Amino acid sequence: MSHESANEASSLVPERADGRNSSHHVIDYSAIDNQRYAQMQHMRDNAAGIITRSWKGYVELVKHFRFVSALPAIAVAITIAHLPAPEGLSSAGMRLLGVFGGVIMGLLTANYDMSVIMAVALLVLTLSKSFMCTTSDGRQVECDKCNTMYRGESGHWHEYRCDPIGGSFDVAISGFSNKVSWLVFSAFHIGKAVEKTGFGRRISLMLVGAMGRSAIGIGYAVCLAELVLAPFIPSNTARGGGIVYPIVESVITSLGIEPHAGEDPIGGFLSIVASNANLVSSSLFITGMAGNPIVASKAASIFGIEFGFTEWMLGASIPSLLLLSLLPPLMYVLLRPKIDFRNLSRDIRRQRYALGAASRPEYKLCATLAVCLVLWIGTPYFGIDATVVAYMAIVLLMLLDVLTWHDVVNNHKAWDTFFWLASFIVLAEQLTALGVTDWIGNSLSHSLHDATPMTSTVSLSLAYFLSMYLFSSISSHVVAFAGPFFAAGHVLGCPPKLLAILIAVFSSLAGTLTPFSTGTVAIYSSQGYISQPRWFMFGLLFALVIIVVNLTVGMLWWKIIGWY
Repeated sequence: MSHESANEASSLVPERADGRNSSHHVIDYSAIDNQRYAQMQHMRDNAAGIITRSWKGYVELVKHFRFVSALPAIAVAITIAHLPAPEGLSSAGMRLLGVFGGVIMGLLTANYDMSVIMAVALLVLTLSKSFMCTTSDGRQVECDKCNTMYRGESGHWHEYRCDPIGGSFDVAISGFSNKVSWLVFSAFHIGKAVEKTGFGRRISLMLVGAMGRSAIGIGYAVCLAELVLAPFIPSNTARGGGIVYPIVESVITSLGIEPHAGEDPIGGFLSIVASNANLVSSSLFITGMAGNPIVASKAASIFGIEFGFTEWMLGASIPSLLLLSLLPPLMYVLLRPKIDFRNLSRDIRRQRYALGAASRPEYKLCATLAVCLVLWIGTPYFGIDATVVAYMAIVLLMLLDVLTWHDVVNNHKAWDTFFWLASFIVLAEQLTALGVTDWIGNSLSHSLHDATPMTSTVSLSLAYFLSMYLFSSISSHVVAFAGPFFAAGHVLGCPPKLLAILIAVFSSLAGTLTPFSTGTVAIYSSQGYISQPRWFMFGLLFALVIIVVNLTVGMLWWKIIGWY
């Protein structure tokens, strides 16, 4: 061994107490390992303590300065809005997309009411002229181009004559004249009448008495109600919001839960089961919601296939019925509602006895609802829109003294939901008007040009499903994307009936992703039994179940019936 190596080896030998090295001393490696472990544990504890203190400090800061909670949303909005606009999108489209992204982030993180967030979004979009305005000669032009010059087809210069700020504000408030907004608004007041007369309580007590031996049993009762009504009422909001919702709310009240009292597992369980039952039942029939016939007609025109009531129900039957059967147990596992069923039967009998015989207002309400039901079912024959029927119900209920104007004015939830839902509808319509939805569809078809037909089919259907995040209306989603996605599938050689049924069922089922996707979901989510972030989380979990069921059991079923 060289002199240098000997010195190195000597330096590795630990010193004795007297300061001299000894090759006979044994090194205690376990002690060294324990010391290192203790040091690492101490570092982890310090890091956890710093994170905990930082989070507590952030929470305290938000309590004192609520604006801080909006900073993540503002950051998202500014970042997206200032990204370079890709081909096919304008700067106004990027600003709109940025504000929309900020709204979604704000719903998840900001300590503000949804209506406040939407009011801010509409104001920012108005002042930044990020809408599509209408000129004096009827042209559609981005509002930031108002009063600018353009060269016409003849080569002459013309001016876009419009008011950039005033025109933007006209667009911002256009959602308040949208029929979907008024349908939801009317459904809330119908629900108020059902609650006020005690009719909903009476029906709910009968329902709970018949199937209420467990929370899951009550959930199945709600699913059954939606399933029975779905083929006959072509508006999922009229069905879920005007008929089923008041009964569900009365069931919740019958179980001893105060309405709008905050988060509650029982109220949350029934609300999310009922809202998703509405979506699943809508996917089962072509008459289940207003947007379904649009999907069928688009599939027929682009692929040249017959996709009517029978084909739709046949294709959707197995996966949709399976989803309906999985829904109550799944939500029960997630929410764990605690109901004392030992005393429930006795309480139900006591409450039914206390209600007594049906009152005159209940009979008036039943007659009004019967008229609405006939008109809703017969929409193709009577030619009366579902929103007009619901609005007529409010007027009739006031004329019959079932409701008073004071009841309408003080229905705060109705007015709150009316405001934010109308605002979301404006954003969804403008995302289409400014070409954002077309840009997304075109980008998808270009990105899949090398994929196999089956890969393209699955990719397009999943992209269609997830694009619901951009919309506050299922019908708007269908109108904006069903055609482009079918066209992309036709170019890519996708199996026609397979893509048609996936787009068909995903059109309504995608509504589970957000608490503002359609009127019925908005009604249930606005009750407050589940917070908005948790609603997003539960929606994403059920969305995964939807995707797995349709891409496994559904694919097997469609293979059996020869659709690919």
